[in-house]
Amino acid sequence: MTKMSSLFVMLIIVISTIFVGCTKPQTTVQSDLVGTVKVEDSDSDTIVTYTFKNESKKDVTVIGGARYELVKDNKVVEEGGVPIKDYLTLEQGQEYTDKKTFSNLKSGSYRIDVEWNNTIVTAKFSKDT
Repeated sequence: MTKMSSLFVMLIIVISTIFVGCTKPQTTVQSDLVGTVKVEDSDSDTIVTYTFKNESKKDVTVIGGARYELVKDNKVVEEGGVPIKDYLTLEQGQEYTDKKTFSNLKSGSYRIDVEWNNTIVTAKFSKDT
């Protein structure tokens, strides 16, 4: 290789190194919780019971309660939060279970999404009145 070719290759390496150093690293949020959700239907009430379990090897402290979205026909019909005390610490293997009751839902197909500490659980159900 000639001296000019060597300088050109070196310039490409330096520029590539600069561009790689300028890229923003991707951050993946991974929760230590695993969740389940169960839907029970009665005459006028639909009861959503959700459970989150700490499957890590350390204590997990969660600040705030779960957030939910109730979706019908691809439209959010209700959203909100289920409050708990300021924070809750789950030890390894410990579970937290709570409920949200929806009254007088109209007939149709629904989806419930419950999120707690970056873990989202989903269930689909139908309501016949």
